[in-house]
Amino acid sequence: MPDEARRSTLNLWVIAAAQLLTLGGMTAVLPLLPLYLQQIGVVDRVALKYWTGALGAAPFVMAVFATPLWGAFADRVGHKPMVVRSVLGIAATGFGLGMAGSPAMLLFWRAAQGAVSGVFPAAVALLSALTPRPRLSHALAVLQSARGAGALCGPLIGGLVADAAGIRPLFFGVGGLALATALACSWLIEEEAVAGGTGADVRREPSVTATSLLRRPAIVGMLSLIAVYQVTLMASWPTLALFVEQIGVAADAVASTTGLVVFAAGLPATLTATLWARLGRRVGIERLLVASLLCTGAANVAVGLAGTRLVPLLALRALAGLSMAGFIPLAFEWLNTRAPAGAQGRTAALGSTAMMLGNVVGPLLGGWLAVHVGLAATFWVPGLGLAAIGTALALARALGVDPLNPPPRQ
Repeated sequence: MPDEARRSTLNLWVIAAAQLLTLGGMTAVLPLLPLYLQQIGVVDRVALKYWTGALGAAPFVMAVFATPLWGAFADRVGHKPMVVRSVLGIAATGFGLGMAGSPAMLLFWRAAQGAVSGVFPAAVALLSALTPRPRLSHALAVLQSARGAGALCGPLIGGLVADAAGIRPLFFGVGGLALATALACSWLIEEEAVAGGTGADVRREPSVTATSLLRRPAIVGMLSLIAVYQVTLMASWPTLALFVEQIGVAADAVASTTGLVVFAAGLPATLTATLWARLGRRVGIERLLVASLLCTGAANVAVGLAGTRLVPLLALRALAGLSMAGFIPLAFEWLNTRAPAGAQGRTAALGSTAMMLGNVVGPLLGGWLAVHVGLAATFWVPGLGLAAIGTALALARALGVDPLNPPPRQ
């Protein structure tokens, strides 16, 4: 294998492994936060739901402000340091969460996690800069498969560990795993650009800023879709263990069953991410983005209406996973193809900021819906909104209007 191809392949698999391990660690603890809150003394059910929503949203609130700064910094100093920094941030805050003994300290460390982490945007920017353009969609699909595998394995393994050893040791395990991952990234990733890449090997446009990117209607439209999509995915996450508890699962099996519910969606998402990338090249990214919006929205509505039966819930979560796999890598590839030369870091950071906005609103909306409407509404309400947006985009395309590619301003 030529040196450039070998370097590109090594970078891809190291970055994908880092994404798998860090996301797996983070998702291992997120669904268990309401159970941990109960262990440290939050017993009022309404307070528990609000604290859970706040803990779910806190890192993303901080990341909304921090991610654009890290993206601009990456365009100046390189993307590898940002990957290593973000994984080290997860390690440090993982240990901090393990030492927290009150809801306020948990909130502090969750907020710190959002300020200093951010593996996905750093990974996307690095791959965009180092991967030849013809292979970029495949590379982003592999990264999404790693995300799916992390989301698949993390909650299941985390639930089993929590049931066997407790939640606090799980926090320390996540911190140690992230520290080892950061050391591996520092040693193995090579940042020299390969021929035909999209970042460091092309001349930069010095006038490009986050503000100038936000003046482009097409980019703003895609960022808005990413944010709405993440709202739908995250609305049910913080209270998922309470939703599982509600359907009659035994108290000593709630954590592991919550992991199984996440596993049901994560497995098909992991297996189909590269298929979505191949289909995107064949039928067009925009068409598949609309299809993912429609299918993900409809699947979440169905999950919310599944009632209190576990088997239909798992089956519907699997269907949701099939559609969830495609949207984020396709959206980031769409953004990357429209990024000015040398601004992949800024563009990826904006995409990640949109994700973080969705991650902020999702848990807060989910907490409010859980209190005032019911736990099932954390699925069907945002799912209905997502399906409506997908339907509107599909109708517009059928009428010859492409909202994802508006004409340039005169």
